[in-house]
Amino acid sequence: MDPGSSTKAWRGDHSARQSQPRRGGPEEDWNHSRTGRRGRPRRLENSNQGLTTAALFANSHHHSFSHSSFNVVGRDQINTFVEDPEAGLKLLYQAIAHVGAFHDSETRYPPPKCHPKTRKAVLSDISSWIRSTRAGTPVHWLYGPAGAGKSAIAQTLAEREQRNHLAASFFFSRSDPSRNNPKSLIMVISYCLAIWCRNTQLRAAIDFAVKTRPAILGSAIEKQFQELVVEPFEAIPQESWETLPRAVIIDGLDECLGSDSQRRVLTTLFGRLGNQTPLRFLIASRPEPVIRDFFGQLPHRGITTRTDLSDDYSTSRDIKVYLRDGFKAIAEKSHSDVMAHIALPWPSIGVIDDLVQRASGQFIYASTVLKYVGEEYSLPVERLESVLGLPLGDPDAFSELDVLYRQILSSNRNKARVIEILGTILVIEDISSLNWEELDFSYPTDDQKGIDIVEQLLSLPTGAVTVSLRGMHSVLQIDSGSVELRHKSFQDFLFDARRSGEYFIDKALFHEQLAQVCMKIINNSSDLTLRSYVVYNCLKHIHLAKMIGCYLGDWFQPTPLYVSRSISVFQKYAEVLESHQIKTWSDSLQLGIYVADTDGEELSKQFLSDLELLFALAMDFHYAPLYVLFPHRTPSSVDILAGLGCTIYSLSVKEICLCLDPRLHSHPHSRASRNPIWHFIDFERGYGRLAKHCLRTIRGNPCIEHCAYMGPPSNLECGYIYAQSRMSELLYYSPLDMELQHELKKTIPYLNGTKELHKVLLWLQDFPDDQRDIEMEVAIQQYCEQFDANIEEDEEDEDEDEEE
Repeated sequence: MDPGSSTKAWRGDHSARQSQPRRGGPEEDWNHSRTGRRGRPRRLENSNQGLTTAALFANSHHHSFSHSSFNVVGRDQINTFVEDPEAGLKLLYQAIAHVGAFHDSETRYPPPKCHPKTRKAVLSDISSWIRSTRAGTPVHWLYGPAGAGKSAIAQTLAEREQRNHLAASFFFSRSDPSRNNPKSLIMVISYCLAIWCRNTQLRAAIDFAVKTRPAILGSAIEKQFQELVVEPFEAIPQESWETLPRAVIIDGLDECLGSDSQRRVLTTLFGRLGNQTPLRFLIASRPEPVIRDFFGQLPHRGITTRTDLSDDYSTSRDIKVYLRDGFKAIAEKSHSDVMAHIALPWPSIGVIDDLVQRASGQFIYASTVLKYVGEEYSLPVERLESVLGLPLGDPDAFSELDVLYRQILSSNRNKARVIEILGTILVIEDISSLNWEELDFSYPTDDQKGIDIVEQLLSLPTGAVTVSLRGMHSVLQIDSGSVELRHKSFQDFLFDARRSGEYFIDKALFHEQLAQVCMKIINNSSDLTLRSYVVYNCLKHIHLAKMIGCYLGDWFQPTPLYVSRSISVFQKYAEVLESHQIKTWSDSLQLGIYVADTDGEELSKQFLSDLELLFALAMDFHYAPLYVLFPHRTPSSVDILAGLGCTIYSLSVKEICLCLDPRLHSHPHSRASRNPIWHFIDFERGYGRLAKHCLRTIRGNPCIEHCAYMGPPSNLECGYIYAQSRMSELLYYSPLDMELQHELKKTIPYLNGTKELHKVLLWLQDFPDDQRDIEMEVAIQQYCEQFDANIEEDEEDEDEDEEE
């Protein structure tokens, strides 16, 4: 079927749309395309002589028909089937209707937009690029720092050019799961091309592409761009390209999460530029490293023009106009009752000039000031005096904004609770923004991120969040039971201790606190909402925290990567063993922990032995960090294991549960099975196995001691250095094992002199008399005494040298 074969049926629709004074949004245009004319549905003729469908059902009631065929028999029976003329476009619209990425989507209301008297120069320059009929650069990059007004410029251009030059628009949003990834980008662009370009052949080609291959809606964006954008343009005559809208506006590319996704979007678009489509792309973003590097590549420089919003472009004058009109609206409209006694114009031109200077070219500063001063229940004069009374701070780009944010936060009566709430909101958002598949956490992200879940996690009464954040609306968007930050710069401020000071939000610390909350919920709570949150997010909080809690899972693979990850996790567990909260759960933390397979299966002895070894190594790394033993080049945990000759065989369990006391996991809703088989992981046995490997390594590599290292140490050298340094400490924590005592006896001739051998003597003296190797004990005692004597002699020689 030729994509253009059905164009005759649409010519009436096409002319009707062209005659309209303006175009509506995509949803409006779709409805018009379905009816054929505004307000008038298409009329379907019945092929029977004189008998119409209306007449047939004239006296019937309560019938509904959809996509139906009617058999009306007068003389000969004639069947008529009416096919949905735009089934492909309908599927395409259904796939992107929920995204809300168009410039006029309700989800973006009210959108940021330039003040009518500002940004005239930059808007004029980019509009000239959009409207130019000459062959020019197909890409324009609009970039600048947070708060510079990129989205407002993109929105204003989209509204200004939508009648004749706008072909498509897509506005990314970091906080919106539908718009913080590239999945819908090409489908939205394709749909806009079909609806906004007013070309029936292009529309038919896109409809045909989706109708004949619906699976394209789930394909990779590279494939979608080829089949939903490039090939439809190839299906229409190139001479018609000149009359088509060609500007595609993509805003907030830096809010597409993940540098790989950002690079992928650019690679997809740039890969089809040139003669394959007439489109021009305006891309607005922060100058993030991956985006900046992409545009900086030699092949892309010649086809890209740029606008840097950190340049002048009369920014100070525009901010001045914006502030002046904003204060006028506050005084004469929104707060006219409480401002009636204030002489106008208010504030004075000197005050506005001062605020312009403080803004340092950041429109977000001016916007925040106006929101703060003009809040519904505020006294504007008092609020403005508060802003003007703030110190100037450091002379960097964000100093004035930081001072303002601190002022807004300090005006709250319960600052500690505000930070607790904001920290919880931000770390919940943090776990929803990461790609957990790459981290081997395959659990879905829980969608509950509203005020109610925050109150439950923090054990706050209903309404506490809303009340606590009252007065913060200049920096927060609070509605429909959710809280979002208005500006990314406020989040940057909170996460930077150098800028926020006492209001600093330590993400890792908040993840730790929520991990502890999750563990308590697992053990004690039967609330289904909370348990749903915990099931999906407990592991994620643990992964991003400064500690480790009860559950570990799904990364257990018998590979070096697994070993490295496991040791890292177990080191965090060692930190938990020192925390006050955990100490109350066990009387003897050095004994070990309990482990169970969450599926209720029996764990093998080899698996448990491997866990004991890894825990011992992790605990030792915690108390004696490798960077202390290897200050110049710190080896990995896998290097040490290889150097010691340790082999991990059977760690292939899908998921396990770790705890200090199985009684804490007896709750019927625990993620461990209802009747788990608990096994004790004995730390002493792990230390003993590790100590044996150290002793064998020392005996097996005696020549290493005399080697002159010419570069980074090999695995064998790393293992030898670690063994000599930690052997006595490991023995001290090992069980009274006769095999280990025998290994020590064979290794004595290879040991370096060290005072730590006194710990070995203490370990030997704990053996029963009939099991102690007295000869070895005496030999070690003599060795230590001789070593101490040598040290004293060396010190005396040094003193004599100093006297001479």
